[in-house]
Amino acid sequence: MFIHHTILRVVGLFFIFAGLLNLIVGQYYSRHAGTKLTDFTFEGDDYPAYYPYNPHLVSLTPEDTVHYQINSTNARREWQTIFPPGGGFLRLGPNNRIFGFALFHQFHCLIRLREAIHEGASTPHVHHCLNYLRQTILCDANPTLEPVLPSAGERSVFSEVPHVCKDWTETYRIAAENYAAYLERKANLNGSMYI
Repeated sequence: MFIHHTILRVVGLFFIFAGLLNLIVGQYYSRHAGTKLTDFTFEGDDYPAYYPYNPHLVSLTPEDTVHYQINSTNARREWQTIFPPGGGFLRLGPNNRIFGFALFHQFHCLIRLREAIHEGASTPHVHHCLNYLRQTILCDANPTLEPVLPSAGERSVFSEVPHVCKDWTETYRIAAENYAAYLERKANLNGSMYI
């Protein structure tokens, strides 16, 4: 009975949270909806703080997986497949200025932490990554409720509850399309040099 009520409360709070998040995200993006990449030169500080698109909201239920481990024989390869073509970097503006999506910077830092744990050594870069991830987690301040369950005399957080997320597949698509367009511009530029 207790677990049934707990599940109902979690589901109810999830829908309340999803509605509030949708409202907040909608208000934020409606303020930036008129921003276009062509409004900027991408020189100096003349670039948008956020890439101008409105990601849809999706649900993600975290779960343990055998993939993305620290020491497995496939770990390095699996972690590298997290990036889209071009590594998640964008070339923007007439001079193809390079920017990165924060999502892929966060993945880069997870990879550096995995390598530091695997090798048993840290560097200033790893220290940067640890602080960067800490701060971006604070920035997200995800209010999803995760119930604490008794587990063998200890308390354990049950993290396999739905989270409301921005659709990361859209971010991957934008990064991949931007990289393909950059390669095409580069090929056309190289081809025109011989005319």
